[in-house]
Amino acid sequence: MESSLLLRYQWSDLPLDLLELISDRLNDGSSDTVDRLCLRSVCATWRRSLPLSNKNTNPLCKFPPLLPFWSSSSSGFFILKQSSVYKLEASQSWLVKLQETSPGKMRVLDLFSNDRICFKPENFPEKIDLRESHVRLVRRSYRVEYANKGGGEMSSFWSLSSDKVVVLSSRGHSAVIAIHSGGKLGFLKSGDDERWRILDNSWNVTYEDIMSYGENCIVVDDKGRTVIYDVEFKVSDLAEGLPGGGGHKKHLVECHGGEVFLVDKYVKHVWCKSEFSKSAVEFRVYKLKREEKRWEEVRELGDVALFIGEDCSFSVEIMDGDLAGGGCIFYRDYRNGGRSRGVYSDGDGVFNMELKDAGKSWVSY
Repeated sequence: MESSLLLRYQWSDLPLDLLELISDRLNDGSSDTVDRLCLRSVCATWRRSLPLSNKNTNPLCKFPPLLPFWSSSSSGFFILKQSSVYKLEASQSWLVKLQETSPGKMRVLDLFSNDRICFKPENFPEKIDLRESHVRLVRRSYRVEYANKGGGEMSSFWSLSSDKVVVLSSRGHSAVIAIHSGGKLGFLKSGDDERWRILDNSWNVTYEDIMSYGENCIVVDDKGRTVIYDVEFKVSDLAEGLPGGGGHKKHLVECHGGEVFLVDKYVKHVWCKSEFSKSAVEFRVYKLKREEKRWEEVRELGDVALFIGEDCSFSVEIMDGDLAGGGCIFYRDYRNGGRSRGVYSDGDGVFNMELKDAGKSWVSY
């Protein structure tokens, strides 16, 4: 009897006040535009009742459209942009990086950079039915881009953009924290559009990566020393530096269960497209031992794949029949590198942690 009564009702018959309660659950900051698109895809009534986007769920709306530049002497501004990496499960699994250009309109970006992708990969579905596909948010990322408002000159010391940016929001407070080209850590509070302020101006500290972690952010310098800041900029030590400082470039990654990994990249200068560029030659991975305040090297990743990008890095669990690449590090690389290895790569690189000790770590695909 109960089942027959349930069959008489459609989702479109749901009272609007209940629909509003469901919609309000998307306003907690953990959801985004794709979640609203999935909700709107249920039926025509829901599409008419729910807007394409909700400003309450977009952290960018807490800040003015134009942010001040690093240096007050410049006539330019910064534009804060957000992109999101999703795992799409349809006939097969895909990782997709999207940037919303207008309500409900998306631009597809390269996973490892912010380059726009104009051509779809082979076998990518022509249309995506959100009623039949599962879409999961993997990671949000932010960056600031320079917008010139007068053609003024600026010192070459200051970067025109920053790919290392996080947005913190907690207890009514919001802030942008970014690393500029000098390796310094700057922050800008919402409602304070006058200037950036430096968090740590130590002359011998160069920060390399920053990552949001819950309501806080974690920052690592070029020696591996790691600290954590909260939204009120109170700082605590997380880990000492690596012995000898480690490699040439540090990347932070949050894995399943809240574990924090440090990917240390070793590079060399190689010839590429008539100029010299830096190419990865080795990766080492460390896991944060928070109670001991140190990094512990790990030799294998198991069923986890790490993706190292310019603006953010993330991890994906690899299930049976899912994406290939468990135990691998995927990254952006431009190299004619390793002629002795007989490998040519101009784009994406793969490093297999499980084959590292066996003397074979680079995977061609």
